[in-house]
Amino acid sequence: MRKTGIFRRLCQKALPTLLLAAACMLSFAQNVGEYYHDVTDKEWNLQVFAHTAGFGVGFQHGRTPDLFNKHFWEVQFMTNKHPKSVRSINAFYENVRPIRYGQLYTLFFLQGGYGYQRTLHLKPYWGGVQIRYSLSAGPAIGIGIPNYVEVLNYNTGFAEIVRYDPEKHNLNNILGGARLFSGIMETIFRPGFYAKTGLVFDFAKSDYKLNALEVGLQVQMVFPFIQQMAFNPAKKVYLTGYLTYNFGKKKGRNR
Repeated sequence: MRKTGIFRRLCQKALPTLLLAAACMLSFAQNVGEYYHDVTDKEWNLQVFAHTAGFGVGFQHGRTPDLFNKHFWEVQFMTNKHPKSVRSINAFYENVRPIRYGQLYTLFFLQGGYGYQRTLHLKPYWGGVQIRYSLSAGPAIGIGIPNYVEVLNYNTGFAEIVRYDPEKHNLNNILGGARLFSGIMETIFRPGFYAKTGLVFDFAKSDYKLNALEVGLQVQMVFPFIQQMAFNPAKKVYLTGYLTYNFGKKKGRNR
């Protein structure tokens, strides 16, 4: 919880500063001939990212018709942890699995869509950093795996794995958690959409490689809503800040 809170505060403080800096760069005229070694027309990259509610991986493939524009398609898969979900262990029993008390579903998002990037600052010929503004959106699927727990059956005296029911199960009869995929056959799927925006800082030394950090905000919505935690209303909007590391290749027109 502390790490998530710290990362959220950093995103809130750093993002406005980065956006302001990028806007200032637009006021300066640039000589394209002084900035690029070669012109590329295709890019692809893998993504590893952390956001204020979890982490994820992704893939992008795009085209760059000129120095300033990029059009791409992307697909991403990520976890999403409820802010009130706390991992704990029942101290009264040994050799039991950790549990997130009150959690009804373990939530994931699978999303993919179209994106556009605009170059705000070209990379100098001697190296440096290229800065792009990024915007993407498309359909998303919320994936909820029901939470199962290990409880003590007082009638038989044995432990059993059952789906968590807040009306029946509490700290008096829950021994611990069950395996994540215990409820895989009861997974629910909720359609929705996502949108994200941010700044991309490409610091690769080669014109034909992509090494970049992206920082920004993303939002997801799914319907019907998923009540992830018991005794809490279902979230209607999932808004998170994210930090992504992108690595991949670029295809040059002259190669």
